[in-house]
Amino acid sequence: MGERIPVCSRTVAVVAIIVTVAIAASTPRVRGADDTRMRVVFYGYVDRQARNGTAVIEGARLTNVTDLPFLRAGGEISPDGTRIAFDTCAHVDRGIYVAQLDGRHMRRVVSLSDEPCVAIRWSRDGTRLSYSSLIDLQLHVVHLDTGVHTPLPETSWAGWHSWSPTGDAIVYQTGRGGSRRIDIIDLPTSSPRSLVGPAQFGACEVWAPDWSPAADRIAFTSCDGKLYIVNADGTGLRLVAASA
Repeated sequence: MGERIPVCSRTVAVVAIIVTVAIAASTPRVRGADDTRMRVVFYGYVDRQARNGTAVIEGARLTNVTDLPFLRAGGEISPDGTRIAFDTCAHVDRGIYVAQLDGRHMRRVVSLSDEPCVAIRWSRDGTRLSYSSLIDLQLHVVHLDTGVHTPLPETSWAGWHSWSPTGDAIVYQTGRGGSRRIDIIDLPTSSPRSLVGPAQFGACEVWAPDWSPAADRIAFTSCDGKLYIVNADGTGLRLVAASA
């Protein structure tokens, strides 16, 4: 029987043949998997040539490395492990695409132009995608079954973000340099609320929120390199690592 490979999110540096590893927020099935293995999507450079692929992190090694030549800057695997969403980052036919992991059945779901590559996130049920636009500085949600594309103007200056386990809210970092905080937007009502920021951390910025897929907790980092966890209702703030 195949077992699910646990994964962490989102990006870590690897001192090897790759420069950056984009950790997929998904758990695809792989035979012989156990708690010491994780599936990742990676991108970086080998001999000055861009390389994208998927692999399994097993202990301190990368195994089952498979090239994904249709990618340019990584992507994110769907929660069921069958598809990957990615920005082509190209000058022609630019957009966000969804394909099977081997590149088959590729289709464009959002057209993009005149902006740097965008970070894409899957909803936990795999029915929607979100991305933060660097043109209007808002979060956008795309329904894959209908193609409906909805900007969220209440999320101004949004950046790094993550979906709630139930898919009815998104946590995101917002604000400009020197004043970044973390908010949550309730999708049914389009109502944002502050989670953590100056009230708890003063002039120290907070960023990179990631919502636990199994519990109503959110991890984030602070300007002094510390890692925190807080409940989605703002209670239970605690330090978990002094260097993140």
